Amino acid sequence: MENTAYDVAIIGCGSSGIAAGIELLSQSNLNFIILEARDRVGGRAYTDQHSLDFPFDLGAEWIHEYDFNNSLYSFHEQFQTDLNDDYYIQLFDPTRILCYDSDGSVIPQEVSSLAQITTNRLFTQFKSNDTNKDTSVYDAIQPEYNRLEEDQHKRLVKTMIVAVEEIFAADLHQLSAKQYLNNPNWSIEVESENNLVVKHGLGYFLERITNHFQLPILFNTVVTEIDTLSHADMVQILTSQNQKISAKYVIITVPLGCLKQNTIIFQPPLPQWKLDAIDQLGFGHTDKIIMQFDKTFWNEKATILYLVDASFPFALCNPAKCILSFMIGGRRAQKMEDEKNEITIAQIMKHLKQTFSQQEFKLKHYIISRWTQDEFARGSYSYFAMNSSIETMGLLAKECSENRLFWAGEHTSDGASVHTAFATGTREAKKILNYHSMKT
Repeated sequence: MENTAYDVAIIGCGSSGIAAGIELLSQSNLNFIILEARDRVGGRAYTDQHSLDFPFDLGAEWIHEYDFNNSLYSFHEQFQTDLNDDYYIQLFDPTRILCYDSDGSVIPQEVSSLAQITTNRLFTQFKSNDTNKDTSVYDAIQPEYNRLEEDQHKRLVKTMIVAVEEIFAADLHQLSAKQYLNNPNWSIEVESENNLVVKHGLGYFLERITNHFQLPILFNTVVTEIDTLSHADMVQILTSQNQKISAKYVIITVPLGCLKQNTIIFQPPLPQWKLDAIDQLGFGHTDKIIMQFDKTFWNEKATILYLVDASFPFALCNPAKCILSFMIGGRRAQKMEDEKNEITIAQIMKHLKQTFSQQEFKLKHYIISRWTQDEFARGSYSYFAMNSSIETMGLLAKECSENRLFWAGEHTSDGASVHTAFATGTREAKKILNYHSMKT
């Protein structure tokens, strides 16, 4: 079995792996390789360019917090200027939210606006006097939620909470109140602002960056074992294809879901503090059901559609493409993934036809994601589970094995976004460059 040696091996060519490669390419003479299990780059940012007559993102869809502080800002300025049709979306603009009650009636805008205000308040008013004790977001907001009058307003608030669970990719029972509800930097309003939709696809955008820098990538290379024991100065990497690759330093960017399910064997085992951090941080589930119709039968000005009491009550609207993208998170997403496509689509179509009973429309195409069942993702993105914290992410980011294993990915930095993952790849590459320069 041939043993190929490098200075640095990067495991994974998602956002963080791409960033690490760019940093190494531009700042050093170290030779490196990126090992990617898939036949494409981007990881959970994937633009499907073949299933429909236009590209669409099956995973991450926009650049959050888009401004000059964003790690992808300069790349977007450089590589998207020839496209000129990216645009901002404010997700929870009350004037562009379309809400229907369970009987199919339109919920008045004053009710929907009040429901959004109430939902925002539920997620911002909690204050804990005990700085050591954590509880779930569900338990924290339940007393206030229970005090709401049983009416249309409360039913809509319940529906909007489902959308919040999709944002976090986890049920409220799983989320840390200490990290989310006590955080002055987070709110639903902040979450909905400065989101740049990359119209030709966020995954395609990452592909353009990768191609520009001509990064060295081995595709279809599934890493199964990382051995830091057998050789004092080289890490041995084994693959499912019986390849053997050696590197002085390794940057591991595989998703937290894969780490939790031990898809890579470490010899010797990772230190206990690293294993504890992998176990403590949450890794959630969120999916899309993208449905294209023969026409737009809803209000064309709407960006979000809420259907009270529906199995899939939350959708993003794309009237130009006649598309509704139903979003589902947490255990609802896991349940959906176990069902046949036909059952999921039938449930949605039944509710749409009841709601829009005066309209004639037909479903042309649909695509359903299943990120939890994806063997190279095992879920969507990380979240703060109870009793996890920024310090947990710090431990996930901390190098180990005598400064030979380095760690990047969205789970190693607060944000759970493509651009935060990108920044972690740059961060780890710089660590290696600094460490290598001190050794030499």
